[in-house]
Amino acid sequence: MSNASLLLLQSGSPLQARLEVNVFAVIIIALSIIFVLAVIYIISRVITNYLHSPAYIEKKKNRPTSQKDITELSTTCGLVKEERDILSQICSVHKTPNIIYLVHDYYALNEVLKECFKTFDATSNESGKSHLFGLRKKLFKVFKQKDVIKHSKFISVNTIFTFTIEKGFHYKLKLVENNTDGLILSVPPLLKNADLPKPLEKINFIFELEDGTPYNIETRVVRYQQGKENDTQMIIVHSDKVATLQKREQERVELNLPCQFHSVKVATEVTGKKESIQYIPSEKTYEGTLEDISTGGCRLVSTLPIKADQYIYIEGPFNAKQTDVAVGTIVRTTKRSDGIFILHIRFLKIDTKVVNRINAMVSKYDE
Repeated sequence: MSNASLLLLQSGSPLQARLEVNVFAVIIIALSIIFVLAVIYIISRVITNYLHSPAYIEKKKNRPTSQKDITELSTTCGLVKEERDILSQICSVHKTPNIIYLVHDYYALNEVLKECFKTFDATSNESGKSHLFGLRKKLFKVFKQKDVIKHSKFISVNTIFTFTIEKGFHYKLKLVENNTDGLILSVPPLLKNADLPKPLEKINFIFELEDGTPYNIETRVVRYQQGKENDTQMIIVHSDKVATLQKREQERVELNLPCQFHSVKVATEVTGKKESIQYIPSEKTYEGTLEDISTGGCRLVSTLPIKADQYIYIEGPFNAKQTDVAVGTIVRTTKRSDGIFILHIRFLKIDTKVVNRINAMVSKYDE
């Protein structure tokens, strides 16, 4: 064998050398790619962890509200221009922290809205108040209270419990104490002893949270005792049979205040090409009791057997303070076992300022 052949065998072919170089390059490239991907993964994990960290969330919650936040919230809640403008005004004047987070805090948001109401009220801005309450309703409807009560031990003192003994008879009992043994409720004088449930008897109540969320609770009466104010107190056991109910479209407030009402004659008035409906109250006045009210209607108690589908003109303390008027239609009449009639009324004609006064009472902005 020649020296040239021996040299070729020792050094290998040019093709083999190229292959060895290419394999080495591929390994280097692959390792580089893996290294880059690992670095990207580590960085992304660090960023993700930071974005979900309490420090970042707290920073984001406390930063000033931007116009982008207001636009996003307006779209989510379906706000009209006037409501969006009021929201912008609130965020600007009160320097509110990120509104996207604030709307999840019922109590903090409600305080800000209340301050805005006071500003409108001081200048008698009825249009502003009307749009403010529209904004309030939409915000609280979209961002409902997430803390659901599942046990009676979490019910706050002063919560009002509604007890229904039969159709048309509703009584309000106030929670005066919530302790480890149970709940102590103050029984109203109107609830007669004969109608009180017996000790150990099962009983159902309905109560509402401050944000208007209604609940039903099933419990049992333990006993009765005399309170410090010489009132009768009902002691009931704690219960985990607490369930949320469908929230009313319009928030209601119990009044039980005297009122007057009239029958109504309906007439059509023509002015040029325009027609308008006129509701003309009769001169004869009837006495009744305004049992509860919302911006959409009320319940009126009367001794008269008035049928449904009639028009009615009501004068009464709609906000529990001053006398206002409204025209409505009786959508349903309930006759109680004692011969009393409850008229369920839907408002047809009511001034904006009256609606604002009712809303202010319902939301407790007039306190």
